[in-house]
Amino acid sequence: MANKKIGFYGKLESTANNKVENLYIVVNNTSIVFVVKNIVKNEFVSIEHFEQTEEATSWSPLLAYLQNNSSLIQNYYKNIFLVINSNRLILSQTDTKDNLLSASHELELIHGHKFDEEIYTSSVGDKHFLIYGIADELSAILNRYFPSGKWQHYTSYFLGNVLDTEVQVRIFEDCFIIYIIEKGITKLLNYYTLEGEDQNIYTLLNSCINAGIDTNTFLLKVWGYEEGKHNFITKAVPYFAAKQIIQIEQVPNAYSSYFIF
Repeated sequence: MANKKIGFYGKLESTANNKVENLYIVVNNTSIVFVVKNIVKNEFVSIEHFEQTEEATSWSPLLAYLQNNSSLIQNYYKNIFLVINSNRLILSQTDTKDNLLSASHELELIHGHKFDEEIYTSSVGDKHFLIYGIADELSAILNRYFPSGKWQHYTSYFLGNVLDTEVQVRIFEDCFIIYIIEKGITKLLNYYTLEGEDQNIYTLLNSCINAGIDTNTFLLKVWGYEEGKHNFITKAVPYFAAKQIIQIEQVPNAYSSYFIF
């Protein structure tokens, strides 16, 4: 039904009268990751990672499993954010926040039609808007368990950052995000499936070519890198001007992609 993959715990300081921590619930196609951040100290406190078993066909068993196996789910939090991390999104220049039908058509044009889906939009800076879909079942279950939760897309937490010129790679269990910025302008944002080493190298370098950039002048910045597991990063580094591997002291480097809030 479900498994607890990993859990790292620090001291939680929130009480009913003094809530100093936020909970971020990051959901992809097969797993849920809880990230707790102390917003007063600006420190990440704890993380739990739960994943569906292969035979699971619904989100209900995983949420039921969390009720009995999560050390974080019943605590007090100042805010709870429900964060979808999926490739069913587009970055648009059309303001559709007041016209979800138009947003739905724009999303379907790129990703195809999908039944039983709720459409969400959010603004990114002054000129761009994220349009993304969340399965009705998942939205209903999480909203029932966390009625105060606020939905966001994972990418919204870094798209709004003021950046200059770099290629960002964020690695997860079965996919990675490539985000390319040149002189503060977004050139490319895409999700890709993690495949073999050669294919991953090709995907990274070809994405840079498609974005029309010269990698020799770009910083390569990587979250979620594991030595010995993600050798495509090591082999792609010589094509870039410099590299930066983002590490978080509290947890294994594999989880640095989740500590962006």
